[in-house]
Amino acid sequence: MNETQIETLLNERQLSRLIGVSIGTLRFWRGAGKGPRFRKVGQLVRYAPSDVQAWLNSRPIGGEQVGEEGEVRA
Repeated sequence: MNETQIETLLNERQLSRLIGVSIGTLRFWRGAGKGPRFRKVGQLVRYAPSDVQAWLNSRPIGGEQVGEEGEVRA
């Protein structure tokens, strides 16, 4: 038999603490169609850790970047 692994979903408070933004910011992002993908379970809002990770990986990375020749670019 093939067992399917189900991710433990995060609530707003857990995600807020995890990524360091307020619950209000998460709610604003949802209303604006931004932020990580979310799921509605009845009236509850939940986030899958894999969706949060994918969203974080899609965000721009700041700081210095090293070019092909080894020069530092801002």
